[in-house]
Order: sequence, then C-alpha cells, then structure tokens
Amino acid sequence: MTTTAPPQTTLTRAQIETTIAALQPVQRVMVRLLLLPYLDPPAEDIAFMARERSEPNMRAGLKQGGRSQVAHDKISGLPKDWIIAVENKVRQFQTQLRGQLTRLNLLADFLTDYLAGLQQEITATEQLLASECEIGSESLEDLRAQAKLSPLTYALKKLAARADKEEIEEADYLRERLSLEFQGRLRQRDRFKKRLNLILLERQASILSSLSDEFLAEIWCIAVGPITNRRVKAVQAYVNALASTLKSSLDAASFAAAVNAGIGPKLAGGSKNEGIGSKPLAAEPIPPITPKPCEHSEGGTKSLTAKLRSLAIYELGEDEEVKMWPRTVPCLNCLTVVRVAQLESGIIGRALDEVVAQVKTRSAFPRKETPATAPVEAPASQDKTAIEVEELLRPFIGDDAGQVGAKSW
Repeated sequence: MTTTAPPQTTLTRAQIETTIAALQPVQRVMVRLLLLPYLDPPAEDIAFMARERSEPNMRAGLKQGGRSQVAHDKISGLPKDWIIAVENKVRQFQTQLRGQLTRLNLLADFLTDYLAGLQQEITATEQLLASECEIGSESLEDLRAQAKLSPLTYALKKLAARADKEEIEEADYLRERLSLEFQGRLRQRDRFKKRLNLILLERQASILSSLSDEFLAEIWCIAVGPITNRRVKAVQAYVNALASTLKSSLDAASFAAAVNAGIGPKLAGGSKNEGIGSKPLAAEPIPPITPKPCEHSEGGTKSLTAKLRSLAIYELGEDEEVKMWPRTVPCLNCLTVVRVAQLESGIIGRALDEVVAQVKTRSAFPRKETPATAPVEAPASQDKTAIEVEELLRPFIGDDAGQVGAKSW
C-alpha cells in the first residue's frame, strides 16, 4: 500500500508576522532578530533591547570622568544613545545579511540565464558543424571527449595566422573554427554549471541560517548565556504558534528538527547558526542594496565595465574570464553591471535560428579587402586584415592574443 504525504501548507508573510506579534516580548524580539534579513524590528523592539543594557561595560554614552552629554537626552525614559547604539547594530547586521542574499540571488539568476543562452550557442554550433561541414555524430563525440584537453588558445591563434596568410581553404577554416568554438563552449558550460551549483548551495545555506548567539548578544548588548536560553524558548513558542495558525500539530520529529534548527551548530566561519526556517519569507522582495564602487579594477572603471559586458554576452576569453570571476563574485557592483548588461543585450530568450545566424557570421572565413589605391598601400591593408581576424577570435583567444606562450583556454 502506497502512503501519500500530506500536502505542505505555505505560510504567508501576514500569517508569520501575526504569529510573531502574538508572542511574548522577549520571544518576539528574538524571532525577529533570527529573521533579520526579512523583517525590520520596530521601535518597540529596539527600545526593549536598549532597556536591557544592564552590563556597565556594554552601556553606550559612558566615558571616563562621567556621562556624555548625549546620555542626558531621553527617549521614553531611556538614554538616547542607548537606543541609537542598538539601532546601529541592527542596521549593520541587517545590511550585511540582506547584501549577502541580494548578491546570491543576483548570481543565481545571472548564471541560470547564462547557461540557457550558452546551451543555445552549443546547439547552434553543433547544427552548423553537421549542416555546413558535414561532421557526423562520431566526430562530434570525439570533439566532446577532447574538449577538456584541447589547447584552444594556441589553435585559434594558429588558425587566425593561417587564414591571414591564405594557407587554408574556406571549408577547412570553417570546420576548424566551428570545432574549436564548439569545444570552447562545452568547457565554458562545465565551468558555469559548477559555479551555479555552488551558488545554489550557498544560497540555501544562507536562507536557512541566522545570526550566531555571539552576534545576537552584540546587538542586544547582553551576555551570550541568556541569549542561548532565549533562543531555545523563542523558537519553541514560535513553532507551536505556527502549528496553531495552520490548525495542525507537528509530530515529535518535525518539532525537534525545528527547535534544533533554532539552536543549531555554527556554520563555517562561526558567524551563523542554522536558522529557524525563514524560507517562507524568501519570496518577499528584499529592500534594494546600493552597490559600493569597485576597488579591484586594474585598468580603470571603464575597462572593467567593458570586460563585464563582454562576459555577459559570451565575448570574453577564458583566460580573462577565469582571472576576473573570483573578483566578480563577491562584488555586488560588478554583479549588478553584468546582470544589467545581460538583460539589456537581448541574449536571453533568443530564437535558435537567430543564434545560428550569429554563430555563422562570427565564424565566417575572413576575407581581405581589395586595395583601392596603389600597391604601395597593400601591407597596411594586410595588417588591418590581421587585426580584424584577431578581433573576431578574441572571445575565444582572450586579451593576450599577442602572447604565444599564454595559458590555453
């Protein structure tokens, strides 16, 4: 007999906020801090935490020789600087958490769309190899098998030089050019698939995590011991209240899992605990984070922006891409630029026929222009043609086209 699991009920944001508002003050404040990326603690929560600044070494506004002037100003009977200190801590950690989620969401969206477009590039190249070059399925399999080991950078430079010197026929050039591009795209797809999988894992861990007890104590300005005890009780009360809202009880295993998640082990780096399941709020838009200016551009902002746009439309060579990617991933500004370039380029959602036409144009045999003046100007025309050939192959050669000993794709 087959048992069917009961359908999962999706909580709305209104239900979650109503449930939290009905908790006791200490529990309410704790749960909102655990869901800090999604919820803004109201003024009463800030005042509640400021009121508990009981330890002398944690009190704001105390200086040697007496109290500061700011402490003389009161808000609801509390020193103003105590409230400001809590507000600043809440804002600091909330900005960090929201910035992290914004960055991961942006990366996941970019990589998902990038791989979809990359698959179209591969399919289009494969079609042209079969139709224009009459390459069979066995030869395509050989190209796939050799893609990881093929010295693409050197082969593309050599092909460009042969075309410039007219040492290769048009049909042979097209076959070699498309074969190298096919292998380059396969390698690119493998790299970006691994990157997407890592980002999805990191995002899932981030969504299901919350601040550690040490950070909660820093915001609340009390000792870590009481924070741990309050976390346990708050999560228990929150889970029970949610079950009551859904009018269904949790079995022992589910209840234990929810509570343990609220006091779970620290994640890598010791900065977070496994969270209380904030996924129901993940669908709600996170307030936009203003990207900060980049500080890692070696060739200037314009050069960096141009490379990021080339990356978005599959025109950045592998050598340059591999160097840029580790610096691009943690930078919200760079990710914003590359995502905007991707959305504005029309790359997403292209028809396959359009991609085929673009690949065919890009891989066409470079033809030299017939000199319109005296033969004396022929060398300049040849130099220009060589430059044009190099520019056509730049997405696969990279920016180090003049370095024969450069690393391969």
